[in-house]
Formats: sequence, C-alpha cells, structure tokens
Amino acid sequence: MKRPAEVRELRGQIRHWRRGRAELSLAEAIGDAYIAVFAAVMLGSMGISVILNLRNASGALCTSQACTTARDVMPWLFAGVEVAVCLGVARLFGPMLVSPAIGTWLLSAPVDRSSLLLPRLAGTGTAAFVVGGALAAVVGTLAGFSAGTIAAFAISTAAVCLCTVTLTTVVQARGGPAAKIATWLVAGLVWAAVVALVLQVLPAPAPQQRFSPAWLAALVVAGVLAVGSAVRAFADLPRIHRDRLTPGGSLVPSLSGALATLDLALIYDILVSRRWLARSTVRPYRGGPKGAAALVWRDLVRLRRSPQTVVVPAAAIVVPYLGARLGIGEGLVLLIGLTGFLAGLGLCSALRVLSRTPGLMRCLPLERWEVRAATLAVPAVVLVAWGLATAPAVHEAIGGTTWGTAFWVAAALGVAALTAVTRWMTAAPPDYLKPLVSSPMGAVPTSLFGSLARGFDVLLLLCAPLLLASPANGAFISLVLSGVVLTYLLNRP
Repeated sequence: MKRPAEVRELRGQIRHWRRGRAELSLAEAIGDAYIAVFAAVMLGSMGISVILNLRNASGALCTSQACTTARDVMPWLFAGVEVAVCLGVARLFGPMLVSPAIGTWLLSAPVDRSSLLLPRLAGTGTAAFVVGGALAAVVGTLAGFSAGTIAAFAISTAAVCLCTVTLTTVVQARGGPAAKIATWLVAGLVWAAVVALVLQVLPAPAPQQRFSPAWLAALVVAGVLAVGSAVRAFADLPRIHRDRLTPGGSLVPSLSGALATLDLALIYDILVSRRWLARSTVRPYRGGPKGAAALVWRDLVRLRRSPQTVVVPAAAIVVPYLGARLGIGEGLVLLIGLTGFLAGLGLCSALRVLSRTPGLMRCLPLERWEVRAATLAVPAVVLVAWGLATAPAVHEAIGGTTWGTAFWVAAALGVAALTAVTRWMTAAPPDYLKPLVSSPMGAVPTSLFGSLARGFDVLLLLCAPLLLASPANGAFISLVLSGVVLTYLLNRP
C-alpha cells in the first residue's frame, strides 16, 4: 500500500516553486520591513497619546451620575460586543479556511489534515487574542481603569475571544447551529444590558483593584476555557470537510477585490450572495398583486424569509436613547441618522439588485422611478416608523423642544436615513472608461475617491439644517431637501 504523501513534502515543493519565481530582492524586503516597523511605531505612539488625552478629557467632562455609571459599565458592554463580533466573523469565514488553490491541490491529496490546518488555527487564534486584547486595553484605558485592572481586563477579554474562535472551529468540524445560536444569544445579552443601562436599572460594577480575587478567578477560568477549547479544536481538525474550508477562502479574495476598488456596496453584494448561496433553497410564494404593487409584495415576502432585517432596526432603537442618557445634546441628531442609515441597509436588497442590474429593470413594464419607488415602500415605512420611535430621545436631548417639534425632527431623521440608504444602494460602480488619475495605487478613476463617502454625504447634508437652524425650521428644511434628493435618485439613470 502506497504511503500517503506528507504535508511537509508537499509544502516543500510549493515553497521551492514559489522561491524559484520570486522577484523581490533581499534589500527591497529589508527596506519594506523597515518602513512597516517605523510606521507602526510612529502611528502607535500617536494613537497612545490620543487615547491618554481622551481619557483625561472624558474624565474631566463626565460629572453626572448617569455619565459616570455609563463610563464604568461601557467596557463590559464592549467586551460583549467584541465576543459577538468575533463569533460573527468566525462564522463568516469558517473560522478555518484555505485558499482555492490549497483546497484543490492539498486537500484532495491523502494528507494529514490536522498538520495542514494547525498553522491556520494558531494564526487565527493569535489574531483573535491580540486584537481582542488590544481593543479591550484601549476601552479600559478610556474608562479610567488602573494599570493592573487594564491588564487583567485585556487578558480576560483576549482569552474569551480565543475561546470563541476555537469553539467555533469545533462547531465547524461537527456542524450544527450552535455558533449561530451563540451569536444571537451574546448579541441579545449585550442588547439587554444596554436597555438596562438606559433605564438606569443596571448597577455600576464595583472598582476592582490589581490582583483582586475576582480578577484572578476570571483569569484562571478564561485561561482554562481557552486551553481546553484549543485542545478540542486541534483534535477535531481532521473532521473538517473540504466543502467547509473552501467557501471562506474563496470569500477572502472577493472582499479584497471590493476593498481595492473602495466599493462598500460591492462588499454588501458579496455578503448577501454568500448568505443566500449557503441557504440554497427557499419556500416559493405564489400569487400576489400586479404592477408596482408586486414589487412591494415581494419585499414583504422577503421580510418573512429574513426577519432579522426588521429585528436589527428594532434592536438599534436603543442606541439613540443611550446617547440621550449620556447627554450628548445636539450630537444625537447625527447619532440617530447614522444608526438609522446602518440599520436600514438590509431592507433595500431589492433596490440594490435592480440598481446593479439595469437590464433586469428594463424588463419590467414600469418606469424607472416607479420601480425604485415600489422597492422603497417597505423600507420607507420601517425607517420612518423607526425615526418616530426616537422622538422621546430627541425631546430629552435637545432642550426647549416641544413634543410636536420632537416628532417632526424624528420624522425628518427617519426620512434622511432612508435617503442616505437610497443614495448608497443606487450608486454606480467606478467607471474605468473615464479619465484616470495617477495615485500610489496606480491609475484609478476619479469616481473611486468619492465612493467611500456615498450615503454619508447625503446624511450629513440632511442633518446639517437640524444642527444649524432651530429644530422646527431645521426639520422643515431637512424634509424639503430629502424630497429633492429622493426625486433625483429615483429618476437618475
């Protein structure tokens, strides 16, 4: 019986092939490394200085009881958000992934899969540990923790992030919805904690001192869980099938290409396509109205298939109330508009599909503005209702505002969020047929530089009257501007 090929031998052959075709000299590699290290040290020192200054400034300005409580609780909420994001990213990419080339060349060979995936497990776990710990240290510093408390908090959070990645690897090997359930559970717990903070029923945690028994216990538990889950993940590496490893590897180059063109809407398209390809089939619904109402009906069917597109805006309603509780004043206008804009992106998938494929839109027996208006009907109802739900927060944050004016301001912010989403979804991709401009990235079209600001530019334009004029007049001006911008976006080619 022929002995299976060793991973070391195959890697040696690939390494020999790559080194034989390398074009970078040793001097160029050393120069690039020097620039990278110098930039990291310079930017790191600048970042540390900014964080320390923000810590001193926030400590001097945060004098109210509500602000002090929120500042003490915020690091713990951020740790929960870190775990939820870590779970989401791990589910999106695997967390174990291989490139399409490795999936074709090595995984199809009779090799020990654990030896092949162990470096990737170590790299993914190290990245989660380092990034999670660094972000936790920054938040702990801004919250005014002592040096020992910052270290304990950062190490504990980093260990939990490492444990999250390794446990997700186990779920990837064995299958099942455990990772999905854990993601929604952690997100629900964080949301419940934010609601309790807004309602002022969440007690502030007692300040912990360095090497206290509570911190030592947390460090021991987090360390034991991280080591145990890492051992379990390593034991389950041979059980991961190739069809669970290659999708994440094929997603990475797609996202890299979208980021290279600075097209955030293309990233949205890639993620939506990945989600529905993973779902494979849906239950068809027959019947329904005709004409433009048929597009509205399909949006309602889509909401039934993806209820999270409504759950996310409903859950995000707590963010404006948290801002009002922290006393950010008129800055709440920008917070409401930005939150509504980000939470409403998932509602406009039909508008995105029809705007990205103009041939499909021309097949419909309707005018362009009728098609886009029909696909905006359901998002408009949701976002305007979402904006009206923030009226109590507007009334509390902006002093001297009557309830009627607060509702007008909230409605204007809901319409502004809808307009910003429309601008983001209907934006055309970069046109490489136009004159190109020289840049460090090479020749790029002029429309590429403004692609990152799409949606945000309209949102800032519509929120400016609410910040510069009185609330009543600003709401009226913002609604008029929203109508003008929406009319243009509905009719643009």
